[in-house]
Amino acid sequence: MFNNVTIVGVGLISGSFSLALKDRGLVKNVIGVSRTAASAQKALELGLIDEVLPLEEAVKKSDLVYVAIPVDATIPVMQQVLDLITDKQIVADAGSTKFALCKALASHPMRKRFVATHPMWGTEYSGPEAAVRDAFAGRACVICEKEKSDPDAVAVMEKLYTDIGMHLAYMDAENHDMH
Repeated sequence: MFNNVTIVGVGLISGSFSLALKDRGLVKNVIGVSRTAASAQKALELGLIDEVLPLEEAVKKSDLVYVAIPVDATIPVMQQVLDLITDKQIVADAGSTKFALCKALASHPMRKRFVATHPMWGTEYSGPEAAVRDAFAGRACVICEKEKSDPDAVAVMEKLYTDIGMHLAYMDAENHDMH
């Protein structure tokens, strides 16, 4: 059980992820970080998150930081998140491409606390209103570059994904993106 999980982005994937954690009693508090106040407010109203904080404050309070934002915005945000964490925290992403992200983070001193994940599902909808209960159940999650992450961080993410009903696959980042 996590005390605090931060979701960066409060839309379809992260909102559904939050619901999955809450529905299964895997988290006490979900903190939302959003680009827009309107999305953050909607996520609060829908019960996807319990509070809204700026990125730096949210990261400092969290056991797990889950980044689910458009891929083109992910690299700078992930670099910022890794700059803020300690070696007790875990960072994961839900992006659909991995090679550029993994390459950009390869030499970061906290790279080992990052687990590159791609839960394989989605819809054409976006925003907090698009979040769906049980969206991850029965789906696959690809974990990339497992060997470059701390074993304890990988184990936590593997358990979390299986607890919300996903089955796991493993690939290197380049092959993931090709397939």
